[in-house]
Amino acid sequence: MDDFKELSKTTLAKVKAFGIKSRTVIKNFQRSCRLIEAFLQENDLTFSAESAEQWLSGFISLKEGTHSQRNLCLSHRRALLLLLDLQNGQLDEWKIYPTKTAQRPTTEHYADLLEQYKQHLILEGMSETTITLAMRVVSMFFRYLESMEIDRISKLTAINVSDFLGHDVFSGRKPMGVQAYSYKLKRLLIFLQDKGIVSNKHLHLAIPKVFAKQVSIVTTISHEAEQKLISNDKLSDPLGKRDQAMILLALRLGMRRSDIVGLKFSNINWQNDTITFIQQKTKVPITLPLITDIGNALMDYILDSRVDSDAHEIFLRGYAPYKAMKPGSASKVSLKYLSEFEQNDCPEKGFHILRRTAATKLFENNVPSSIISASLGHLDPNSADVYLSTDSKRMRKCALSLYGIGCTREELL
Repeated sequence: MDDFKELSKTTLAKVKAFGIKSRTVIKNFQRSCRLIEAFLQENDLTFSAESAEQWLSGFISLKEGTHSQRNLCLSHRRALLLLLDLQNGQLDEWKIYPTKTAQRPTTEHYADLLEQYKQHLILEGMSETTITLAMRVVSMFFRYLESMEIDRISKLTAINVSDFLGHDVFSGRKPMGVQAYSYKLKRLLIFLQDKGIVSNKHLHLAIPKVFAKQVSIVTTISHEAEQKLISNDKLSDPLGKRDQAMILLALRLGMRRSDIVGLKFSNINWQNDTITFIQQKTKVPITLPLITDIGNALMDYILDSRVDSDAHEIFLRGYAPYKAMKPGSASKVSLKYLSEFEQNDCPEKGFHILRRTAATKLFENNVPSSIISASLGHLDPNSADVYLSTDSKRMRKCALSLYGIGCTREELL
């Protein structure tokens, strides 16, 4: 049992060395270690992957319980994985242990094809987000082929492709979502054709070009929510200063989440008050003004709160090792603050609603649509027209008169 005590003590020291200062994290880890130690003593076991899994199985039912019970189960799971990683010599940095694993094809043939395609996308310079979505779509397709007992991609037909798009996996998805998945699948088929992996050079034509267009109402945050969001309440906390700067970049300039986390020191020209970068989504360069409150927020974070790091990116994650944030981490930032508002004040909780709010403000200030599209980094100059619907004052002028339409009171009732 002394071996486990030493293991838990060393693991905790490692965790603290990674810069983890949260009392809750440390307290939860120590609690889990005490429970594991008691379990090992009662059952006369040594700590191993098998005994760890046996102990954790007693808490699995909590996953279906209350929020606090689920968190308790996840806390125990994290403690086990940290202990096992240290025991195996693999605890080199603070880790995020995903609770879900991506579903991948099971046969070696399709697994190899998936890896080939991934390497192709990397060589093409695709972003991490783009590759992740492509891997998800291609895996779905390959798993579908496996379920249809099509064991070799060379047996693929156009009918198989069209049948996949009609599969249950797409039921309930919005047209734009299906279109995005279809585009990724089309790129895969073209890759297979170009590499000679499939002999049919027209398989990609089985992907429809036109999907039902979906028109949705553009949502923005209310003026009250905006004012509260940009208040100085967050500035007492180092991470709050980081979050404030990120929120202002989205709310004032309409920058995308991926561009915010990818922003580097070299992108900012302090002398000319400009921000210049290549957009992650479109690969198109763009220059935006460094507005005063954004510049102040950035300087406040960089000079007073940003820890020392070799990263060229400005925004760092809040735990060691201090690396550049990823888009998924940025989503947690917006969720943290936007969740405070009622549905009417903030219908959505992601960074994109801040981008839409920025576009709406430009419309309200009589900025031409073409300039708004350019400032948002749209490839199509007409893309910003969708924000016209948010300008309620001008939309009222478009209302049709009911003059000349006869109607009696009885008909209204």
